[in-house]
Amino acid sequence: MNTFEFWSHMQSFAQMERLWWYTFAALPAMIVAGGAYLLMAFALRRKSSPPLIFFWLLVAAIPALLVFPSFYVSTNLQEALAQLGFTIPQRPQDFPLAMARTVGVALDTLALYGIIGASLSVIVMVSGSLVGDVPVASPIVQQISQSITKAMTKALNPRRAAAGLSGEYGILKVTQGSATGSQYTVRNATIGKQEADILITDTVVSRKHARLEVSGGKPRIMDEGSMNGTYVVRAGQEYELNGSAFDLQPGDTIYLGPPAMSSAVALVYEKTGA
Repeated sequence: MNTFEFWSHMQSFAQMERLWWYTFAALPAMIVAGGAYLLMAFALRRKSSPPLIFFWLLVAAIPALLVFPSFYVSTNLQEALAQLGFTIPQRPQDFPLAMARTVGVALDTLALYGIIGASLSVIVMVSGSLVGDVPVASPIVQQISQSITKAMTKALNPRRAAAGLSGEYGILKVTQGSATGSQYTVRNATIGKQEADILITDTVVSRKHARLEVSGGKPRIMDEGSMNGTYVVRAGQEYELNGSAFDLQPGDTIYLGPPAMSSAVALVYEKTGA
């Protein structure tokens, strides 16, 4: 019996319920499961906590581990059955009905694990996008969302026209990005596009991107594990913030996202009177 004859025999006599999984679904499911793992690994690339990284990579591996056995059967049938001590008979007549149904039950069970793994792949991909702030929407959707939330950015943040805003510890003025011209007082605050004190909704910005602190009367900024990073440019010198606080000086330009990225948001720190 060749592979085609084996599957035909299983369909006719073993009453397999999930034969379709092996014929056309196992390979795409394995690709999706592998892609989900890579997406999670990409999303975690800027995280610095080993336990967190280990946990999410372990979770991301579950779909692939569930899908792989049925994928292996679908692509290497004879070798897979040989692992179980079963050899495909030369003729259908030499394949007892009881044996066919026993094998069919085992293959159906593996297929069920694969289906569960494929379903979990979707959950892993969504989790990866949330953990690492990976944009999953299409550019059109992102553009529409950014246009809508831009009004929210202007309405919810404490800023005024360029000529009027003043703060005890200075201000941040947006010079590049969708909120160009906006100003924000420097204070203890989080910067991000969701659940942040200073809302900046550009797609390059993470939900919780960076954090401002005032210590001893001196303002400083630190990255909060953002997807695209936080940078400070001072006198032409570029500094990438890797979780440590960076003391700000007047004239510093803060970049949410790499300075070379055209979509990065730039904020200039200016010292003003109280």
